[in-house]
Amino acid sequence: MPKEILPVKTHTMEQLLAPLGITSQHKGLYVTSFNPSDVEVPILYPFRSDHFSFTLVHEGNFSINVGLLEYNVKKDNILLIAPNTVRQFLNVSPDCRLTSVIFTSAYLSATSIHTKNVEAFDFLSSQVSPLLVTGEKSMAPLTAILDIIESKIDICDELAFQDEVLLNLFTGFIYEVSALYKKQEKLGEIKGTRKEELTFRFLKILPQYFKEERSVQAYAAMLNITPKYLSQTVKEVTGKTAGEFIDEIVIMEAKVALNDPALTIAQVAAYLNFADQFFFSKFFKKQCGISPSKYRQTP
Repeated sequence: MPKEILPVKTHTMEQLLAPLGITSQHKGLYVTSFNPSDVEVPILYPFRSDHFSFTLVHEGNFSINVGLLEYNVKKDNILLIAPNTVRQFLNVSPDCRLTSVIFTSAYLSATSIHTKNVEAFDFLSSQVSPLLVTGEKSMAPLTAILDIIESKIDICDELAFQDEVLLNLFTGFIYEVSALYKKQEKLGEIKGTRKEELTFRFLKILPQYFKEERSVQAYAAMLNITPKYLSQTVKEVTGKTAGEFIDEIVIMEAKVALNDPALTIAQVAAYLNFADQFFFSKFFKKQCGISPSKYRQTP
């Protein structure tokens, strides 16, 4: 029976918290403040996670690839990453200070926001940009709520009704962040252009179809525009063509799969829907300058 291929590793909440010295969380919720320069980042390759995360920046900045775009997350910014989103940490400033809010889909569902107010829940599942740009005035109440949640998690077993208190505090935090996203979304409607909207639509559908479709023509057809207009628009907005983004996501998945010695090159080629190992190797060498087998030998 052929080995199941999981080309980009998915890490659990526990695996990501362990390097911070954290071995427990409250029923799928954890809040922690730290300086990344004091912690060795163990994951430098692209990966997915099985949970949501919000990262609030209080000082400094860090860079990260989310999907196919690089974000420089600065002071008073919030980064939201949903489950199964590919991300890769790039660098962090020495003075960076963060608060991370990590929670499972099950804990989010317990708030019942999705049944009470769909609009408040919508930004978690369909946000165009994961980056929320706020100011000190907007960040202060969020930080205050998280400080209370962090302290409550530490004593939740000592007092009655703490599960309910934590869940309600977390619900309030989600509503507050949702309101800020809605505000940014309205500003985007005023400032944004049709070309920017088209580019984000392309980047949103690309991860869904890249294993089956690797032509600009296919994505242009999905978006009801010409291939030339799609490439020109994406190039104007991002500096890269649509074709370059398609090649990048295929190569990203290929490299991570090749890092698993248990997978043969033929299996990687099959997963990415290349006709055979020869065509995959030819594509890989054209993009990377070396063959898949040589890539595996590179330290």
